[in-house]
Amino acid sequence: MSLEQLSTIGTLTTVVIVAATAIAALVQLRHLRAGNQINAILSVAELLNGRAFEETLNLIGTELAPALEDPNFRAYWIALMRRETLPPVDSSYIRLRAAVVNAANTYEQLGVLVRNEIIDRTMFVEGFCAPVLGLWNRLASLTAFLREAENDPALWENFEYLAVLGEDWLAHHRTTYPKTMRHLAITNPWPIPAASASR
Repeated sequence: MSLEQLSTIGTLTTVVIVAATAIAALVQLRHLRAGNQINAILSVAELLNGRAFEETLNLIGTELAPALEDPNFRAYWIALMRRETLPPVDSSYIRLRAAVVNAANTYEQLGVLVRNEIIDRTMFVEGFCAPVLGLWNRLASLTAFLREAENDPALWENFEYLAVLGEDWLAHHRTTYPKTMRHLAITNPWPIPAASASR
């Protein structure tokens, strides 16, 4: 075998080794990214299903709607935003505002992560669209009020981004269960009475 042939075989062998190494690196990167996504989604689930966040949502669910009807609550919020003298308010309003800000800012931060592809959009929306939309709908009127008061259309816009993703996803996916897979037979032992017709 000539020196030229040996040199060609050596070059081809190097190319094959470099290509195999590159493929292995890509596979490893893909597995690393999948592992990071799993950890991110599990961390989000732990946060959103945690007791503290659940208590925050319960407080918002029970107290926000009546508080928004009180002009003092709205005036308190505007004074805070504008750094004006705060009107006297019940301590429950202070606690409620803190809960709203905490919950909305949590989804705002998650929206930034999803929008910038740090957290996989499909995985997040499939797993969390219902709670995102539930809270967005509860805060929609307040958000509109605060955006107008602050003249800031970007307030909680990444939270809104998550809500839009969730709405769009639900419009096309009633279920994520594979169509070709059978369901298990389950029976409801407590019959539900028929809904009465509205008159």
